[in-house]
Amino acid sequence: MVCFGCRYLVNATAYWLQDVRGPMILWTLGSGVLAGLYFPLGFLPGPLETVLRYATPFPSILQVPLDVLVEREPMATGLTLVAVQAGWAVLLLALCRLVQRRAERRLVVQGG
Repeated sequence: MVCFGCRYLVNATAYWLQDVRGPMILWTLGSGVLAGLYFPLGFLPGPLETVLRYATPFPSILQVPLDVLVEREPMATGLTLVAVQAGWAVLLLALCRLVQRRAERRLVVQGG
């Protein structure tokens, strides 16, 4: 759900930019690095990893599910990570709804 919400927001930029290829390239590169695809986020220094893990939705796409699956963290920390992931999903889906409403209003104003 977190990945869907992020991709939805990236694709919604087409309402304003008329072309989504640029944001999609940035999304592909940025999400791979920040989600832990290219290297595990545990390799980062402690404070940077903590900020990245809790302040951005990217680790909830790949790193958090993998950490919970392989039981890298204790059960309490794993439940906290899942709760953070659920929080990001709710926040992103609410933001998607807001962006969709604004985009529909803009589309109607454009005459579409």
